[in-house]
Amino acid sequence: MRKIYLDTNVILEHAMQRGNYLEVVELFHLAESGIIECYTSAATFFTLAFFLRKEKNNKQIFKIYFAFIKAVSTHDDDLHAAINSSFTDVEDAFQYYSALEKCDAFITFNKKDFLKHQNKKLPCYTPAEFLKLIA
Repeated sequence: MRKIYLDTNVILEHAMQRGNYLEVVELFHLAESGIIECYTSAATFFTLAFFLRKEKNNKQIFKIYFAFIKAVSTHDDDLHAAINSSFTDVEDAFQYYSALEKCDAFITFNKKDFLKHQNKKLPCYTPAEFLKLIA
């Protein structure tokens, strides 16, 4: 089973039902079917809580996400590696280094921001690219 890390923008795309919503739905169906495992950072859930704060059923929304998205553990070493990396966007670096060594793929809608920094151990894909890869 492939372990994928979902960047914050991927989960927000789904939660806010933005333009690429259906690509994320396909990923979530694969996770619900046990074909892939989805991970993200706890910080992503904090960000999501901010965006969903006015939703009356926001706790129920989180319960649904928690059924198939797990939070990875981020350690001091991950954070130090991130700030000492070539990333100029610290938040992107924190996300990427939280996933490194724990997941097989990093899924993001901002792939261009990760291309020159990615490690062979953790390739970056858009949701559409990843869906084609595993088809």
